[in-house]
Amino acid sequence: MATGRLVDLGIQNNQSLQVPILISISLERGQGGMIGEGKNIWPNVHIDDAADLYLVLYDAILAGSNPGHGREGYYFGENGEHNFYELSVAISKALVDIGRGTNAEPTRLTKEELDKYFNGSDAFGANSRCKGNRSRAIGWRPTKTTADLFDSIKPEAQYLAENSRYEGFLVRFAAFFASAIG
Repeated sequence: MATGRLVDLGIQNNQSLQVPILISISLERGQGGMIGEGKNIWPNVHIDDAADLYLVLYDAILAGSNPGHGREGYYFGENGEHNFYELSVAISKALVDIGRGTNAEPTRLTKEELDKYFNGSDAFGANSRCKGNRSRAIGWRPTKTTADLFDSIKPEAQYLAENSRYEGFLVRFAAFFASAIG
């Protein structure tokens, strides 16, 4: 989770979107959940590494090195991948550890839960894959790994549970998701 002056002033969100949403849903249902079998694969990048990518790209532009634009101007931030089954297991285990879950094995979200949380969409159950090769080619060197993502799950779950933050998070996300796919 992000910290610092901008977070303290309420200007910057201290959480990402994907993992807190999955944790929030799991807190509400009392068990880790996933869409389908959880075989879908997504890339991960830490916010600090993503910010560094912007700086590297900005510096390359200012230096006149013409880092690419148009078809050659896509710079993905990626430093590993995770599948949603493993992510859901980690969330389930975290909930058990903090006393908010009873089973360390995740289950599939029901049709009713998909309707409630995702406006009936199973988009979070699809693959979203990329590689940050072009970003690395201009000097980007991410440091946070998939292991760091998994290490962040229990503290994030603890924070959301202790502050009842997941309830408001779910309401805002449901409204956002409905407008995005509606």
